[in-house]
Amino acid sequence: MSGWDVVAIGFGVFLGSVGLLVFVVPVLWIVSHYSHKVKIERMKLQSQTQGTEALRKEVEALRQQFQQLRETSTQFVLSSDNSINALREKVERLEERLANVEQQSLQRHL
Repeated sequence: MSGWDVVAIGFGVFLGSVGLLVFVVPVLWIVSHYSHKVKIERMKLQSQTQGTEALRKEVEALRQQFQQLRETSTQFVLSSDNSINALREKVERLEERLANVEQQSLQRHL
């Protein structure tokens, strides 16, 4: 093999490498570009999912607060009802006593 043959083989390898790079570099760029887009979309979906999960937790917290308010209002209504009944009974007793006092007063005057 002469010196020119080695140069020709080296030049052929060089041209083959350049040709391969001309083909491989754009393909790698396209793959990495779309891979990056896929990663960004995944991140968007994860952030939406996390937002949805946070919203779900807030809704559950609100449900629990409403349940506590229902229980509190029910207890308040029952307590108010008991207080009103107790006041009603006291008023009835006072009215009975007043009627008895008036009746006794009328009997004394007669």
